[in-house]
Amino acid sequence: MYALPRLHMISLLLVAGLAGCQTAKPISMSVSVVPTAKGVQYGDALAPQRAAGEDIPPLKGQKIVTVRTYGIVAKSDGQFTSQTELEGIDCALESEGYRASIKTPAEIKVPDYGYASRPVSVHCQAPGYKTGFASVQPYDKTSAERLDAASNNGLVSIVAVALIDAATDKKKHDYSYRPVSVTMNRIGCEKEKSGCR
Repeated sequence: MYALPRLHMISLLLVAGLAGCQTAKPISMSVSVVPTAKGVQYGDALAPQRAAGEDIPPLKGQKIVTVRTYGIVAKSDGQFTSQTELEGIDCALESEGYRASIKTPAEIKVPDYGYASRPVSVHCQAPGYKTGFASVQPYDKTSAERLDAASNNGLVSIVAVALIDAATDKKKHDYSYRPVSVTMNRIGCEKEKSGCR
């Protein structure tokens, strides 16, 4: 159970390392999603599913999904590559019950349904690039924070906290989303030495 938050942290560090320790571009826009069902009030995008009997709690508020796009830059020898953040890429975020259109880098306010929050997918398009795709699952932020805090106190503490956390009601936990990084491959990258990512 402890490895999951650490694994995500390592992947985020790898993305940062691949980006060449560059400073992240400032957020260019912040938008709220648009419900796809008609008659939805107050941004409660999953109200129709709840009314149909699905186990979905009342809307708790909003969470932020940050979306950034990255391009592959080949070194002069064509074999080594690095990532650089791209700005102004057109992307569409979609999930069950809602969608949004953005230009990266952007923050999207999505509905917070706690344990019933839905995964989101992002498709990005730009001239000269193949369509980029990425998705992100909501994660149990409460459990992740507990386990991260316990990691500073040794294995016994981690096991104790993991047992306590497993006994808690996950439906009362806070859920959130990690940032979404979309890699944009240039058209024809499959013919290059560095290949596609």
